[in-house]
Amino acid sequence: GMQSPAYFIPLFEKNGFITKLDQYVWDRACAVLREWEDKGYPPLSVSVNVSRADIYNADIADILLNTIRRHRLPPSRLHLEITESAYTENPAQIIHTIGRLRELGFVIEMDDFGSGYSSLNLIQSIPVDTLKIDKVFFKDKTMELDRLKAVVGGIIRMSHSLSMVTVAEGVEYREQVEMLKQEGCDYIQGYIFDKPMNIASFEQKAFGESLAEVR
Repeated sequence: GMQSPAYFIPLFEKNGFITKLDQYVWDRACAVLREWEDKGYPPLSVSVNVSRADIYNADIADILLNTIRRHRLPPSRLHLEITESAYTENPAQIIHTIGRLRELGFVIEMDDFGSGYSSLNLIQSIPVDTLKIDKVFFKDKTMELDRLKAVVGGIIRMSHSLSMVTVAEGVEYREQVEMLKQEGCDYIQGYIFDKPMNIASFEQKAFGESLAEVR
């Protein structure tokens, strides 16, 4: 059944299984993208997580490249989410790795931006394509909207000035959605739209009309 990543990821990081899990998810995501393309559905990209253990693996570029080639997909269809905290451990190495992945055509996303303590320093030194604003900003409905707008709006404008796409994570309230739209946030994700779902349910929501045409 459905399990929260907050439950199993710390366990897998501790027992060393996280690398196998990462590679399984990358392969499965690419397999689904290939299946959708073969069915004639509109092309989508999928974001997948890259754990701290794997981003420092010297072979990560080759592993990811082999995965997308096996499923006959361009690298741009796989967006790689790297949590903000991972960037602080060995900045020089991660800048090199990210540069290599971007050269190959992968899209790099900084996940959980704003949850750490060195965000502004990171954003100026590490080139990424997408900035995902952490859900911590949106979890409290009682937070004064004007203050939230000032902080999040500033992040969005800064990101756009650096040619980064912005994604707001964990949004649950309509007032926050309207504020983010007004501030020009590129994408919004959260339970206000939907909770995690299986592939069949997603296909019905995303490709409803296409499914009807195929049938």
